[in-house]
Amino acid sequence: MIFNLLYSDLPMNVTIGLMILQLFCVVLALTVHEYAHGYAASKLGDPTAGLQGRLTLNPLAHIDPVGFLMMLLVGFGWAKPVPVNIRLMKNPKKGLAITSLAGPGINLCVALVCGIAVGALDQFGYNPFQLFLEMGFSDSVSPMAVLSYTLYMMVLLNVGLALFNLIPIPPLDGSNVLVSFLPNTVAAKYLRIRYYTRYIFGGIMLISVLADRITLFYYLDQIIWFPFEWLRETLSSAFINLGELIFSFI
Repeated sequence: MIFNLLYSDLPMNVTIGLMILQLFCVVLALTVHEYAHGYAASKLGDPTAGLQGRLTLNPLAHIDPVGFLMMLLVGFGWAKPVPVNIRLMKNPKKGLAITSLAGPGINLCVALVCGIAVGALDQFGYNPFQLFLEMGFSDSVSPMAVLSYTLYMMVLLNVGLALFNLIPIPPLDGSNVLVSFLPNTVAAKYLRIRYYTRYIFGGIMLISVLADRITLFYYLDQIIWFPFEWLRETLSSAFINLGELIFSFI
C-alpha cells in the first residue's frame, strides 16, 4: 500500500496526495467496521458499546495505532475491539455470531457499493488508473479520476479488512463466529490460541519483511498470502465487473 507509493517514481507532491487518499479510505473502512459491531450488539440487547462511547462514527474512538499501520502497509489490519457483553443478549451464542459478522459484513457492503460505482465510472471513461495517466500528461487531474481511484481503494481495503477479520484465529471476528457453534468446553480450549496470536502474526509479518531478501521466505510468503490475495482480487473484480455490467446497458 503506502510502501508501493514511497518506492514509486511519482513526484513527492503526488505521492503525498495519494497517501492522504489512502489514509481516508483506511480510516473509513476501520470506523464503519467497528461501528457495525457496536450497532449490532445494541440491537441485540447489549448497550455496552454505547455506554463506552463506541457507538459512534468518530474515527478517534475506534482506531488502533498498530492495526491502522498494518492497513497502510499491507492492506489489512484491525481497530480497537468494540466491547460486547453477550450475557445481556437473549441468545448469547447467536448474538455473538451476528455481532461478529456485522463488521466484515458492512465492509463487504461498502466494497460492493463502491465497486459498482467504479464499474459505472469506468463505463463513462473514468478508469481507476486514469488518475495516473492524467498525472503523467497534465499539470492537473480531473475530480472524477480522483473519485474513481478513491472508490477503487475503498473496494480493495474493505474487502481485505473483511477477509482478514474472518480468519478463525482469536481474537479476530472469524474465531467468534466459530466459537458460537462450538460446545462450551471445546470453545474454551480453542480460545486459548489467543495467547499465541501475537506470535503467529508477528511471525507472518517477519516472513513478509524477509521475503524481498531471502528466497525461502519469499516462497513462504506466497504460500501464506496466496489464498487471501486471490480471494481479495476475485471479490474486488466481481464487484467492479457487476457495476460495469449494470451500466453497460445505459
